[in-house]
Amino acid sequence: MAMDPEKATDKTVPESVVVETRFGNIEFSWDKGIYMPIGLLGFPDHHVFGLANIPNTNLDQFKLYQSLTDANLSFIVAPYNMDSQMIDQKDIDLALSSLAIEAKNLAVLMVVTVRSAPDGKGITMSTNLRAPVFIDTERQIAWQHIIPNDKYSVQHDL
Repeated sequence: MAMDPEKATDKTVPESVVVETRFGNIEFSWDKGIYMPIGLLGFPDHHVFGLANIPNTNLDQFKLYQSLTDANLSFIVAPYNMDSQMIDQKDIDLALSSLAIEAKNLAVLMVVTVRSAPDGKGITMSTNLRAPVFIDTERQIAWQHIIPNDKYSVQHDL
């Protein structure tokens, strides 16, 4: 049985995907997806993520890092401010060298943990300074890199 060449070239891959997140439906463009070859720590089978503003909240300084293949997997992240010097430049440079990322193409995300406050009133937030996500913005590839220096807290209060 011969294949119709018209249909063979008709790849109906959608340009975007709408994900039902904990913050409502958010549309992500596939061509803006961030590929993580080895996934995030604890989630090695999840490789494609989208980054979005968190809608309808007062969390402007944070972003949503959403798996594009599993609606139930998302993280609140904070873009790292390079001027803050919370991570030594030498440790960033070592990560860049190890991951083959040019400094001009670097973006860093800090995974944020949100917990109920110990007194039950409000919330506390912390970030893992020892395992930031390093993104090569040109290639749209990312790795969660463990900095081999225990001076960085895994629960740095925000």
